[in-house]
Amino acid sequence: MNKLFLTMVLAFSTMIASAQFSVLTTISENADSAWTVTEKLGVGYDVNEKLMIGLTMDGEDKYELLARYDLHHGLWATCVYNYNADAETEEKLMDKIDVGVGYSIKVWKGLHFDPNYTLSLKEDEEGDREGTLNLSVSYKF
Repeated sequence: MNKLFLTMVLAFSTMIASAQFSVLTTISENADSAWTVTEKLGVGYDVNEKLMIGLTMDGEDKYELLARYDLHHGLWATCVYNYNADAETEEKLMDKIDVGVGYSIKVWKGLHFDPNYTLSLKEDEEGDREGTLNLSVSYKF
């Protein structure tokens, strides 16, 4: 039994040791028309070569769970679930999800510039969906 436990611990530790983590941030413009890189910070874990899951914090109380899937050589699709604990209205699950596409441009070693476009699945009063162009920076360890 001890050999089985030791083997499982060693196998699990090699999985963690070979894992790749990423730190993410989005460059955004605040109310004072100043550009900031610390408004939306996050961390991601590369499950395999194609899939990354992560968690970002937008402001103080708004957390987002994200998944990024590599489609082809730096082109990726993303799905972001916006969690807000202080939401006063009951929203459907689909109203809290954003989907999008992006492209990773390698700048230097693990540093990447990631322009992307996300589209909210929630419709406004006219039945339109609002999308945003984001400029992000990520670093893979």
